[in-house]
Amino acid sequence: MIRNVAVLSKFALITAGGSFLSFGLLTAARAEEPIVAAAPQNADRGARLNIAPLRIELDAAKTGATVMLTNTSNRPLPVQTRLFAWSQEGGEDRFAPSGALTVSPSIISIAPGATQIVRLIRTTGASQGEKHFRLAVDQLPDPALVQSGEAEARLRFTVPVFLDRDKAAPAALNWRLAGNRIELANSGGQTARILGIQIKSASGLSVSVERNALRYVLGGSTIQWTLTGSCPQGPLTISTQIDGQAVNAQVSPNCG
Repeated sequence: MIRNVAVLSKFALITAGGSFLSFGLLTAARAEEPIVAAAPQNADRGARLNIAPLRIELDAAKTGATVMLTNTSNRPLPVQTRLFAWSQEGGEDRFAPSGALTVSPSIISIAPGATQIVRLIRTTGASQGEKHFRLAVDQLPDPALVQSGEAEARLRFTVPVFLDRDKAAPAALNWRLAGNRIELANSGGQTARILGIQIKSASGLSVSVERNALRYVLGGSTIQWTLTGSCPQGPLTISTQIDGQAVNAQVSPNCG
């Protein structure tokens, strides 16, 4: 799967199929979510980047992986790549710089129409349990636009990276309703990928939630969705896709 990223020469509204992650002054869309960008006012200034793959897995037998970055625009595209350790705390994603993999090259300028291969190489051997990271691909400031004083919207995209997933216990998921929050706990070892949820009340009415988009729950972690209304008075039925499989669950209210 290849994502086409439109980077605008002037600031424009950019939306994703869910919430954004903030890293410094850049905006990062969750990996594997579609990006929809307003058309640039000056199309020849726009830079476009294809990224593939959108998910990286290195099992215990693999020492490295590659990512292809293709500049499909008509001007050079300066890019920086970095690795971040990925954890979850209080139901939220947390990121910290990591040297668990060597990422090379880290700063590059991709010529128009060219493809740059970025390599991820292990710095240590395989170990028990899944390790999870995000590879951040940042567009750097274009010196020509900086000198001319033009505004430029810059994006960061993060690609999930999993190490030694084959040496971790499968995900073990448990749904619960706590007040006006749906919680999903993963007591297993492997990360689970959740693509949107649909919730219905006991009477068959739809119940909306905040941040209803692609999400991950890491092993030993819990994520949550806030219901737009108050604590429900009856059981709720949840339908979703987890790792590509349809899942249905029922949760009972706890409005104490």
